[in-house]
Amino acid sequence: MSIDDAVEFFVAHPRVHHALKLLQDVGLGYLTLGQHSPTLSGGEAQRIKLVTELAKVRADAAGGPRQIPRHTLYVLDEPTVACTWRMSRN
Repeated sequence: MSIDDAVEFFVAHPRVHHALKLLQDVGLGYLTLGQHSPTLSGGEAQRIKLVTELAKVRADAAGGPRQIPRHTLYVLDEPTVACTWRMSRN
């Protein structure tokens, strides 16, 4: 199943849906769930790492074990689809 298909399939599961939606938002909707990492390009792997970090921020904000809000600064060395998307939503 592709990420695009999985976003619709897991709509009733907020945590899973959120992570899949982030993958779709950074342009990785065409990837297949369970795809082996050696088949990914460097850019695809980098965007997956970015999504992993963004999903962690959501998990912390949703009442995770942390009592004090954590602030994270991301420094990106080149423009990405994610940067453009995040900036355009503000």
